[in-house]
Amino acid sequence: MVLSVCYSRAQLLCDTALYSSGISYCVMNVRDYSFNELLNEGINTMAKQLAEVHAPVKAARPAIKGYIKRHHFILDKKTRRKTSYRVINFEYPSHSPSGEPILLSGTVTMPILNGNRPQRMLVYHRILVADNSVSPSNSLPIEAVLSADNTICVFPDYYGCGVTEGCSLPYAALNYHACCAAECALAALEILQDSGCVLDTGFYSWNTGYSQAGGYALAMHRFIEDSLSYSAQKRLNLRWSFCVNGAYMPSVLYQSAILNGDMGDTPSVFLQGLQGLFVSHSEQMDTLSVRDFLSDKALSSGMDSILNTYNNGLWGLVDKLDGRDKSHNPADYFSPSVLDTATDLYKTLMSVLKLDDCASGWSPHSCVVLCSSRNDHLIPYHIAEQTYNQLSSAGGCCYLHTPKINSPHFLSGFFYFLNLLHYNENELYERWRN
Repeated sequence: MVLSVCYSRAQLLCDTALYSSGISYCVMNVRDYSFNELLNEGINTMAKQLAEVHAPVKAARPAIKGYIKRHHFILDKKTRRKTSYRVINFEYPSHSPSGEPILLSGTVTMPILNGNRPQRMLVYHRILVADNSVSPSNSLPIEAVLSADNTICVFPDYYGCGVTEGCSLPYAALNYHACCAAECALAALEILQDSGCVLDTGFYSWNTGYSQAGGYALAMHRFIEDSLSYSAQKRLNLRWSFCVNGAYMPSVLYQSAILNGDMGDTPSVFLQGLQGLFVSHSEQMDTLSVRDFLSDKALSSGMDSILNTYNNGLWGLVDKLDGRDKSHNPADYFSPSVLDTATDLYKTLMSVLKLDDCASGWSPHSCVVLCSSRNDHLIPYHIAEQTYNQLSSAGGCCYLHTPKINSPHFLSGFFYFLNLLHYNENELYERWRN
């Protein structure tokens, strides 16, 4: 089992305290790319990510290349072409959702220029719909081209991906993923420092994600400011977080679906989230099983067996369900005990989900930009609005932006990527903050 292998290797790497200087890590692979090689591999990854929705990425390759090359890169065209970009896959000591010491994996990219000092670090949380084959350590994300913004790009593998392939993904575990991503970023900085990289005197980091990964981005922001030591916070120097259409409050998302009788565009999101609770919060869910939460209709279709055995991305789960997730009515999936807000089972579900709500109990010091569409039928706009209201009322630095084009959830993701790959970080920051 992958977990036992990770555990034994982690014992060899965990001699050093995580948040002190000298973070342990293990470099697995190093490769230098040209800018065009970064671009080509990133487009190949994008094609694999979007294969399930039959997006014609390969046919649109020339247009995608042209669009990205028009990005306002900090490195000019001539310098960009002559620069090598180092891609490092690495492992670092962490813990499983149940607290066992393990190794997790990630990827870091940076420009290699004589005398160059990177100006910033981007921590990018990838979309969760695709499977482990497109995790960052297996397939380089298209966002790696942003290294040409004189930027260190860090791409954490999620638990269940990369070196922990085969372990079930704790889908809605925002706080767990936040901790792992912060560890990944600190390990990446340690790797680069040990390789002789010198950072710019004004070096800072920023953090972004869309959909479930938007929730991870907000949770990471909170984790950095509330849980890291002062020295680790200073090292990361978080400037802002750009969180788009995120599930910032899993309990409110489920509660809205149950009370409104509508699970939105993709009911399988709720099913995978339920499954993930047994991974991320096993102690609280110890006396329960997936069967306890499912309706007779769902059980008769074998949905419990699918959820108990499936451990990969969302689109793969949709394939496994093979049409059994077409209804948007919670009553077709959840038992009457879940739908009745007075029952112990409903209260247990809400209490466990609330463990990962990110809208209360803190006040962001550095800037948080929430971007949400009013036409999102998967993660409703009111979740972003409620998150903004709570963070801003607590005195936090928070902005809520509603795009001029209010598109459905997955189309909003397309516009997010276009913005991310068109504006440089400073432009993006000023555009959405204002």
